[in-house]
Amino acid sequence: MSRAAAGADVPGPLAGLKVVDLSTVFAAPYMCSLLSDLGAEVVKVEPPSKLDQTRGGALAPALGNEGGGDGWNWSGSFHSLNRGKRSLVLDLKQEAGRSVLRRLVDAADLVVENFTPRVLRGWGMTHADLVTTNPGLIMLSNTGYGATGPWSGFKAQGTSLESTMGLVEYSGYPGDKPRKVGQSYPDFLAAWTGLYAILAALQERHRSGRGQWIDLGMYQLGPVVIPEALIAAQAGVRQPSRRGNAEDDTLLSDVFACRGVEAWVAVAIEDDAARERVVGLVREHLSGDAPDLDELARGLGEWTASRTPEEAAETLQGHGVAAAAVAEVRDLLLDPQMQHRQFFDWVDIKGVTRPIPGTPFVWTGSTAVTSRARGPLFGEDNDVVLGSVGLAPEEIETLRRDAVVTDAPLNIPPPRAKDLDALVKAGVYREIATDVDDVLARVRPGADEG
Repeated sequence: MSRAAAGADVPGPLAGLKVVDLSTVFAAPYMCSLLSDLGAEVVKVEPPSKLDQTRGGALAPALGNEGGGDGWNWSGSFHSLNRGKRSLVLDLKQEAGRSVLRRLVDAADLVVENFTPRVLRGWGMTHADLVTTNPGLIMLSNTGYGATGPWSGFKAQGTSLESTMGLVEYSGYPGDKPRKVGQSYPDFLAAWTGLYAILAALQERHRSGRGQWIDLGMYQLGPVVIPEALIAAQAGVRQPSRRGNAEDDTLLSDVFACRGVEAWVAVAIEDDAARERVVGLVREHLSGDAPDLDELARGLGEWTASRTPEEAAETLQGHGVAAAAVAEVRDLLLDPQMQHRQFFDWVDIKGVTRPIPGTPFVWTGSTAVTSRARGPLFGEDNDVVLGSVGLAPEEIETLRRDAVVTDAPLNIPPPRAKDLDALVKAGVYREIATDVDDVLARVRPGADEG
C-alpha cells in the first residue's frame, strides 16, 4: 500500500538527507518523524524478536481493537511517531546484521539511537568508530542521563526520569504527594531539542565538512523548564510549594466544573482589570461587592455550573478573560481550529483510513513540509533498503534464511484484543463510545461537500 504523501512531488527542505533510525518508543522516533516531515529519507531499523513498545504492548493502542493477525501493524501510536519512514528488520545481535547496518550507515548523513551507552561500544559502532569510514556522519544518542558520568548506565523511565529532573517535586496539590507531570513530557522536550541540535550539526557540517556526535541526556532537560525554581534556590529559598492549577503570574487560575459529565473550563484571571470584568460577569453569584479571590472562585464556579464548557469559555473570552474548554482527546478530532489548520493526517493502513496527529506547524514556501503518510508495516521495505546498499537478491535471500532479516516478528504472538468492558470496570477507561464511526465520518476530509 502506498505511503506517498500529498504534495510528495515537491521536495521538502531536507530532501536528500539520509537518516538511520535505531531508536524506539517516543522521543527519538518522534524526532525522526519530524525529519521525515521535512523531506528526509528515514529508515527505521527494527529487531525481529522484540517489538518497539509502540508497536506492541501498553503503548500500542490498536485501531479498531482487533486482535490476532498482524496486530503490530495497527498501532496508532506507532504510525504517528514513525510516519513516512521505511522499515528494515535486522537482527543486530548477529554479526551479519551489524555488517549490513554498517553499509547502511556508511551511506547515511545521520544516525539516531537510544541504546544504553554500552551497546554501541560492545558492537564497535560508536560515533568515533563510524566516522573512520564516514567522516561527515552525524549521530544523535538520546539516553536518560547522557553517555558520561556516574548515572550514564542507569535505566530511565517516565516517572523516575521526571523525578530526577525536579519536575515531579514541583507538580501536584498542596498537602499531597508529588505528581507525575503528564504524558511522556520529557520525551517530547527531547524530540524538539534533538531536532534543533541536528539542524545545527548539519549547518556545521556544511561549513566544516565534519560530522558531530550529539550526546543528549534527557535528565538535563527538566531544569530548563523550571528556571524560576532554580533562581529561587540560589537566593536561599526552598522549592516552591505544590500549588495545583495555580500559576505564579495570575491572580486566579483553575478549572471549574460545567454543565454535563466530566465537563470543565479552564480560567486564568491575569490582573486586576480581568478580575473586575469577571466580578461584573458573575456578580449575582457573589456575596458582597468586593469579593476576595476565594469568594470569586466560588462564585465563578456557580456561574460555570449552569453552562457548557464551550459556552463558558466563549463568554469569558468575550470579556477579555483567558479561558478554554477542557477538551477530551476525542474532542480534538472535532475541533474547528484543528480542522482549519489540517493538523490531522488521514492515512491509509491496509485499506482502513484513520486520522493520526501530523506536523505541529504550518509551512508556507516553495518547498513542501507534509506528513500525509503512515508509518511502515513491519519489514515492509526490507528488499528496497537492502538493495539500496548494494545487496544482490541472492545475498538478501541468505540473510532471510539465517533469520538476519525477517518479514514478520519472530516468536512473538499476535496481540490480543483488549477486554474493554473489564478496563472500564477497572477505571482505566471511563466508558466505551459507540459513535466512533459517526465521529470519523463527520471529520473526514470532504465530509461537508455535496
